[in-house]
Amino acid sequence: MFKLLSAAFVAALVAAPALAEPARVGTATVIVSNLDPANAQDAKRLERRVERAAFTACGGHEGSVRMLKQTVRTSECYQETLAEARSAVGVGLQYAAR
Repeated sequence: MFKLLSAAFVAALVAAPALAEPARVGTATVIVSNLDPANAQDAKRLERRVERAAFTACGGHEGSVRMLKQTVRTSECYQETLAEARSAVGVGLQYAAR
């Protein structure tokens, strides 16, 4: 089941940025095999992983300056990729509003 979710997630990460910005396609992988989304702590970990992957797929880097990070996180690419990825891996939105 998690392999299927992982594959769906990677597809979502590739598809969403491609639709938002055809010239720039990024990818990121989220490992979900060691998490149980039904467990609250694991669901929070999964949400953080999804956020980092969407950030990376849309051109962000942890070493980026704050302004660039903010720009990526408010971009259409990031928002769409995040929504698609959450849907693909079944992350509840209750953990998205931190």
